[in-house]
Parts: sequence; structure tokens; C-alpha cells
Amino acid sequence: MNDTRKETIYLIGIGGIGMSAIAEILHNSNYKVQGSDVRSNANVDRLQKLGIEIYIGHNANNIKQAQVVVYSSAIKSDNVELVTAKDTNKIILHRSDILAEIMKDKYVIAVSGSSGKTTTTAMIASILDYSSGPLSAIQIADASSKKKDLDSSVTLQNNTNIGIDATVIVGGILNSYQSNLKLGKSDIFLIEADESDGTMLKIPANIAVITSINNDHIEYYRTFSNLKNAFFQFTNEADFAILPDSVSIDHDASNSITFGLEGGNIKASNIKQYANSISISFDVLVNNNHRIKNVVLSNAIGMHKISNALAAISTAIKLGISDKEIKKGLLEFKGVARRFSLIANIKGLKLIEDYAHHPNEIQATLTAARLIAKEKVIGVIELFRFVRIHNFFDEFIRILMMFDYIILTPIHPLEDKPIPGCRINDIQKALLSNGFNSVKTANDALLISHLISNLTNSGDVVLFIGPSNNIAKLARETTTLMSKIKV
Repeated sequence: MNDTRKETIYLIGIGGIGMSAIAEILHNSNYKVQGSDVRSNANVDRLQKLGIEIYIGHNANNIKQAQVVVYSSAIKSDNVELVTAKDTNKIILHRSDILAEIMKDKYVIAVSGSSGKTTTTAMIASILDYSSGPLSAIQIADASSKKKDLDSSVTLQNNTNIGIDATVIVGGILNSYQSNLKLGKSDIFLIEADESDGTMLKIPANIAVITSINNDHIEYYRTFSNLKNAFFQFTNEADFAILPDSVSIDHDASNSITFGLEGGNIKASNIKQYANSISISFDVLVNNNHRIKNVVLSNAIGMHKISNALAAISTAIKLGISDKEIKKGLLEFKGVARRFSLIANIKGLKLIEDYAHHPNEIQATLTAARLIAKEKVIGVIELFRFVRIHNFFDEFIRILMMFDYIILTPIHPLEDKPIPGCRINDIQKALLSNGFNSVKTANDALLISHLISNLTNSGDVVLFIGPSNNIAKLARETTTLMSKIKV
């Protein structure tokens, strides 16, 4: 890439949550952007309205005009467009490489972690939006020594009335933006940094935030030790780190802040969770001294959300944002789509969808649901990837047995081939053999709606859990039918 803006940049899989944000940033930077995807979706529609040319389906002829071709780890090596790009000597960049290019010479806050990174990024974004700005260079210049002198060369605040005007890139749809992207006018970039394929290691972070570390993505890292080492590299290459107290990453204490529910520099106390409003209040302790009293976090419930908020608060404190503005940002937090999102309340029956797909995430979501359920929690669950089921089979069985009733929908494989012993019937068989008989399999909204109707009463909670668009579509179809059944 160069500064002439004459290149045509082609994105394979342009409708993906990460690629669509990149496409819009490049378009806004006056590059000619094209792309393709296997099907249309809301992201594709949004980009087409901006004037970006998008092909539905992959074809070798699609990339003829492109000088640069961008792909993500979701694109297989035999993809016809990627193969053609190699054969015709196009410049080929991985998603992580173009992100690094976009953020070169910016002040970057990068949020990574095994779980909670989307919500944490969204919370930081909300705090920035409600902060008066401009941040003084003195407040954050000590975290910028590797890349720039902020006093002279970084614009921290455009003359707007919307707070610190950062560009925000998130792996989910922020309810406050109705998008996965906010284009800011300052040189501050806030980005969710994907750990699944090592993308986080390409991000030139000034502040590196880690939300949590779970044993995951073993198909990429091979061992949990390698994953932890990658997170260590991520924080070590940044100027400053925000770390959960629960993980053991050796980092210079003078260049880091730790947070946690039990320990760390920044903790929460006097925690109260409110089922009716799905909100939380707590006090913030800094080095065991009261710092911020009665923080109200809207559109969130569960201890894992408090942990996310503490990571966001730690980042804000590092940036020099005032306590009052931190409180305002969290009070106005609108949440993220499909992150414990209430999609319907039908005569007291709450239907909620959540993106969880790791055993720890599913357990955290269930624990949060127990806080608002008067009696039963029913799970309509889409498990994700055969390799993950294989790696965590026993953990999945243990956690699924914590529900009052489970409806298993087809596994979302991504690109995985089926693994013997990891199919949906194997999951059901394992549950039954462990004495858990409250399980059915279904892939039809009408059947699911009738099952739920017969199983539930007012005050119960139904969780639609899984990351793909399939379970999201099923949740909405079921909700529509439930509304008619419950009338």
C-alpha cells in the first residue's frame, strides 16, 4: 500500500465482522474498495450503500481490477480468489497486516483476551464517548515512547461535542453505534484484537488490555503454554499493559495495572446486581482505597461483566479520564448485540441471546441468567466447531448439565470436518448416560417454540447460546412464534 490512494483493495469475505470494518475504513481513506462474500448480510448491505462494489460468491474474475487482495484466517487456502491472486502476483495481505498498516502512527488501545474482549472494548468506547477531552499529552505521553511524541504529532480531540473522538473497531455490533465501527476524527484507535489467529501480535499497541486467558484455540497455538506466551508477547511489545490479576503474566509493575474481582490494583466492592433492570452497581477500589463510589453499569449483569468493567475502568484511569466521566460512560453503556441481549419478555418469560461458545463463557452466561430467573433456565444451544467440542468435551457435558433443560441445535462447524464422537447425537448420548434426561435436539423454530411453551412459566429464562447467524435467526423466529403461542 502507498499514499497515492490509486490502488484497488479487494477483501475476500468482506461481510465478516472484522473485514467489513476494514473495508469501511479503507473506503473512508479514499481507497477504491471491492470485495466478495458467499452471501449477503447486514454488513454487506451497509457497505454497498457506501458505494463499495461487492460480489456475492467467489470467482477468479472478481479480482481482476485489484492490486491488493486481503484475506482472513476464515478463508481457506484453496479459495479461488486467493489462488488467483497468488497466480497473478497480486499483493496479498492477511487481515492482521492491513490492520497494522491502518494503525501505523496512531495511538492504539488494543483489547484482547479469551473472553469478554468485545464487551470490554464497547465499555471503553462508551467511556471515551462521554469524556470531555482533550486528553492532555502529559497524561498519556508516558505510554507512547515507542512510537511517537504525543505533544507534537497526535491529534487527541477533534472539535466535537461527542467526547474523545476515537476510531473504534469491535468484533460485534455496538448498540450505541448500530455498527461494529465508529470512524473518529482523532488519532486514537480503540480496537478489539483477535487472539484466535495471532492477529493481536500484529497490532502496534500503546496500551494492551487483556480481559482473560482460557485454554482455547489449541488448533492454532498447539499448547496452552504457547497461547500464554503469545499474550505475554502482546503485552511486552506494548508500552503499557492492563492485566487481570487472575493470570500469571510477568510484566513490569511500573508499566501495568492489574484488575480483578478478588485482587489487583483495581477491584470492585459493595457489588449489587439488579435483575429487573439488568444492571449492576459497585464501588471501585484503587490499591484498596475507595476511588469511585456507586458506579452503575447499565445493560449488564453477572460477575464477568464486572470484570469487563474493571478492565475498562483501569484503561480509563490510565488515560487520565475523570471519575465522573467514567461513571457517566458506564451508566450510558448500551451493551453489545448478542451479548446477554434481551430479545423479548413475553408475559414474564425472558428470552435472551448470547454469543458464548467456550465452556467458561457458557457457564458465565448461565450464572448470570440464574440471577434474573425466578425458577428455570432453559438453554437453546448451538455448539461451535468440532475441534472445540473434541478438546473440551467433558467440560461441555459438565456445564450443559447445569441447565434445567437443554435444546441442542446443529453444531456450527465453521470449516471443521466432523470428528467421531463429537456430533450432536454424541453430546445427547453423553448427557443421557450421565443421568441428565432433560435434553432434546431440534432445528425447527416451531418445534422449539412448542417445547419452550410447555416447559416454561412466567419468570423463567430461555437462553439462545452460540456464535453463528443460524442460532440468531432461530432465536428470532422462535421469539415470533412464542409471541403468538403465549397470547
